[in-house]
Amino acid sequence: MGVTVRVLQKGKITIPVEVRERLGIKEGDELKLVVEGGRIVLLPPKTVLNPTEALDGLAEEVHVREPVNAELRKAGAWRVENKLQRGSE
Repeated sequence: MGVTVRVLQKGKITIPVEVRERLGIKEGDELKLVVEGGRIVLLPPKTVLNPTEALDGLAEEVHVREPVNAELRKAGAWRVENKLQRGSE
């Protein structure tokens, strides 16, 4: 969804109603503004940037050592290796 907005005096912009409704943004909400590689990203309330970090330490004595993506890659590689080994037997 791409929407064009105009920058007003003092840098103000209006977020179109369709976007606000879709993301659940209401008057008075605070948005986080992040600059990423020449882009401006507005993050709505309750956005979790890194769910792995958010979960780390929630359960006593349980800590996430590797990001979830790395774990998924390892699990996928393990499955491929097992299939290849079964195929060569």
